[in-house]
Amino acid sequence: MSQPSPTLFDKYGGVPAVRSLVRHFHQRFAASPTLRRYFENVGTEKFIQHHAELIAYALGKPAASFDPNKMADQHHPHGISASSFEQVVNILRQVLLDAEFEGKDIAQIIYRMDQQRHRIVPDTAPLNHVYQPELIDDVTGLGNQLALMNTLQEEYGFFQRQQRPLSLALMRAAATGSDELPTDHAGLQLLARHLAGALSRSARRNDALCRRQDGVFALVLRETDAGKAMQAARRIQGAVTRELFAAATGKQKLDLAVGLASCGETVPSAENLVDTAFDALGRTGTGGKMIIAA
Repeated sequence: MSQPSPTLFDKYGGVPAVRSLVRHFHQRFAASPTLRRYFENVGTEKFIQHHAELIAYALGKPAASFDPNKMADQHHPHGISASSFEQVVNILRQVLLDAEFEGKDIAQIIYRMDQQRHRIVPDTAPLNHVYQPELIDDVTGLGNQLALMNTLQEEYGFFQRQQRPLSLALMRAAATGSDELPTDHAGLQLLARHLAGALSRSARRNDALCRRQDGVFALVLRETDAGKAMQAARRIQGAVTRELFAAATGKQKLDLAVGLASCGETVPSAENLVDTAFDALGRTGTGGKMIIAA
């Protein structure tokens, strides 16, 4: 008789790993006023147990006590919003990145969480197509370059048909002061994972965050004109600049270089929008700057 395939629960250390994930997940969850209010009348131990069951399920634990069929009864009365669900997903992604889960495994876990979206948020549906393996960046679990172009082409179609505004921010880490960014493979991967967490926390719910093959992060700013895109990019740049990155030489601050482009008469295609934003990013130099290309 063939043995069942090992799950991510087995791969990452079983019960001790889940306990560690739950502890960090709960700390971040409870620190959010937006999320904490959903469980104001629920005891802490029950709250933590619920998180443990949810995370064990997401990791594929076969005997997890989590019952998906009870999810709607447990969550719909709370009126949980789609943006709150995305915040939970981003917190989970950050915890998994910190625990050094592989990008493809993070995507699989988020996929399993997304399958429960309709049972947590009323009147919504899973976004399973977002998490197809060929669209996932192996390092961060975000969308890859193909996912970026698919998203941009779809959104550019809305821009053409409905004149719905669309902007794109391309971003990369830049050293602050005399600090230098890592150049070794392990250091670059750690930097990418750190940025994935910082950017996913600061982006809006309906923005699409991807990582290109060259390591540059791309944020598709849906329904956003040039003025609002500039405000969003400055907010995100500020959030990342406040972050501390654990380098080999200790904690250091990061800056964020941003090249921003918006659809208009001079941007005839989705590909041209990428080229325009990339040209702007190239003009930022070595420091953390923001260049706006209309």
